[in-house]
Amino acid sequence: MKILFIFNKAPYGSDCGKELLDMALAFATFDQSVSLLFIDQGVWQLVDEQKPKLIGQKAYTRLFSGLDLYDIDHLYVEEAALTRYGIDVTTLIAKQQTVAEPAIQQLIDQHDRVYTL
Repeated sequence: MKILFIFNKAPYGSDCGKELLDMALAFATFDQSVSLLFIDQGVWQLVDEQKPKLIGQKAYTRLFSGLDLYDIDHLYVEEAALTRYGIDVTTLIAKQQTVAEPAIQQLIDQHDRVYTL
C-alpha cells in the first residue's frame, strides 16, 4: 500500500507535524511504502537550525534527516511555498524533490491512502 502524509502546518505551533511524523514512522516500520509531501507552511518543517527550546518546545524536526533509516526516501516539497516564504532549498534538513503545484494532485492520486492533520 502506498501512503502519503501531507504536512501543511508550520512546526511547533501545534502537534500536527509531530503526530504526522509519528504516524509515518509507524507505517514505515510495518514495511508500508511511505511518502511525505510538504506544502504551504508545512515546508517550515524541513528548515534547519530551528530553536524550539526558546518557545518551550521539544525539537522533533531533526528526525526528518534520518528518514532513510525507515526506508522513507520519497520527500516532496511544494516549489511555490519555498518561493513564497523565501526558503532556499539548500537550508532544508532532508533530501527532497521539489514539485510544482500541478504535480501535487498527480502525486496524491498515485497513493492508496492520504493523511493530513
